[in-house]
Amino acid sequence: MQNPTNDESRGMRLYEVNRQRAVDRAIERIRYGLRVDWHYLTIEDRDNLRWIAGELWAVSTRAEWDAFRFSKLDLRSVRRLVGIGDRLRRHGTNRAAALESAAAVIVERVAPPSGSLASEDPSTYAN
Repeated sequence: MQNPTNDESRGMRLYEVNRQRAVDRAIERIRYGLRVDWHYLTIEDRDNLRWIAGELWAVSTRAEWDAFRFSKLDLRSVRRLVGIGDRLRRHGTNRAAALESAAAVIVERVAPPSGSLASEDPSTYAN
C-alpha cells in the first residue's frame, strides 16, 4: 500500500502542473490576440497577468474556464486585468471581488454589451 503522503503530494503536483499548462495556454492566446501590442506589456505586467490567470483558473469551474476567450482580449482589457492582479497581489484587495472583476473583464470582451451599436438597426443612421 502506498503512503498517503505520497498520494497527497502527487495530487498537489498534478494540480500545479495542470494549472501551469492552463495558464501557459491562456497567456499564449492573449499574446496571439494582442499581436504587436504584446510588446507594450512590461515583464512585471506579464507576471501580474500570469498570476491573475492562475488565480482565475483556481476558482473557476472547468466550464467557466473553457468559456473564457483569452484571444479576444484587447490591450485595454489586458491592462485592466494586469491592474486587478497588481492590486490583489500588492495591496490585498478583496480577493473574491477582484477575481469576479477579472472574470467580468474577460467575459465583457467576448459578448457585446447590451445596448451596443451592433444591436441597433443600421437604417436609423441613413441619410
